[in-house]
Amino acid sequence: MRILYLVHQFLPEFAGGTEKVTLNLAHAAQSEGHHVEVFTTSHRPGPPWREAAGLRTCLVQGVPVHALPHQDGRPLDDLGFRPIDGLRQSFERFLDSRPRFDVVHVMHALRLADAVELLRDRRAGYVVTLTDFHLICHRINLIRLDGSLCEGPAGGRNCQLHCWSPEIGEREFAGRIERLGSLLRGASAVVAVSPYVAERFAAEHPDLQIRVVGNGVDLLSFPRPKARTADGPLTFGYLGTVSEAKGAGLIARAFAQAARPDARLRIVGPCYEPELAARIAAEAGGAQISVEPAVPAADVPRLLQEFDVLCVPSQVPESYSLALHEGFAAGLPALVSDLGNAGRVVREHGCGAALPATDAAAWAEAIARLCDDRARLAAWRDKIPLPPRVEEEGFIYTQLYRAVVASRRTAAA
Repeated sequence: MRILYLVHQFLPEFAGGTEKVTLNLAHAAQSEGHHVEVFTTSHRPGPPWREAAGLRTCLVQGVPVHALPHQDGRPLDDLGFRPIDGLRQSFERFLDSRPRFDVVHVMHALRLADAVELLRDRRAGYVVTLTDFHLICHRINLIRLDGSLCEGPAGGRNCQLHCWSPEIGEREFAGRIERLGSLLRGASAVVAVSPYVAERFAAEHPDLQIRVVGNGVDLLSFPRPKARTADGPLTFGYLGTVSEAKGAGLIARAFAQAARPDARLRIVGPCYEPELAARIAAEAGGAQISVEPAVPAADVPRLLQEFDVLCVPSQVPESYSLALHEGFAAGLPALVSDLGNAGRVVREHGCGAALPATDAAAWAEAIARLCDDRARLAAWRDKIPLPPRVEEEGFIYTQLYRAVVASRRTAAA
């Protein structure tokens, strides 16, 4: 099969969870002999990109990547309120310049709603994976302007009531929900990365058939979890993009409040928020906190072996949290925010603690408690679930692609 992955951003410019999952799926499909390519957007020209026919192209770990230069300064267009000038035409030229793809896998439609509309209008076979809440929430995270959790857009009425903006009218909120909902209804299959995500979308689109496929972890790359000693300082680890939304500021503040000489915090990942970086640096000056650059994906298993506890302090609901499941593969119990899928998984399995997302004092207390009670960590480790394997995820999607192709052939006969 010829498979195209459609994603809002990708390597070499971005390396977050969705990008990592997309690359994993592309490699899994390649290992089965399928031809794969990626279509995305690019924010930075220059090497390793090559410019040709209005697109930037490069090879990422053996996967051909084609990127449309992003038009800055159009946030409402990017979020799907309005079409983006020329995007549909550019994607159409790209499709027409290539041998026909058997299936397109839409991993994230931010900035690319026009491309998905083209697929729908062409009656192309495409699969949509709900990696977050973008298609029902213009803020992407189901968090209202006042910081409270939203139960859903209710056709745009809740957006107008709780997230009003002078740039967006009530009719535009409703129009966005209808526009992006039509992309879901036009898909050959819709997949959610967790039951939590499936439930949130089903509340808004009860007519959708949604199946759940969790993101896989390359378990073969993880060594056997190391034996933990009862003495020595505890290492708390944060892995991922260092941002306010992901809670990097909160965990640094909580750790400084805990002020435990028998513990240290390692924050590992890229930071694109200078003010946050400065605040964390200030916290680090009075506590055992280190801030480290992102590591290549191949080095993540080794890095996690150096942690005792994984911290996932997200300030918004996690749709899945690949970092949490990679931590499970490394044998790490977790402290997580009581939001979204991460909080649900930890509560259900009893492999850590789900803490109030915005309460730094509660996080500081939990850190101190673990330093004083190492036996609690051992009990949590015994309850860590085995995450799905990346091979399992790839196999499920390949079977789904085949079903889409077969169904279309039957319909055309």
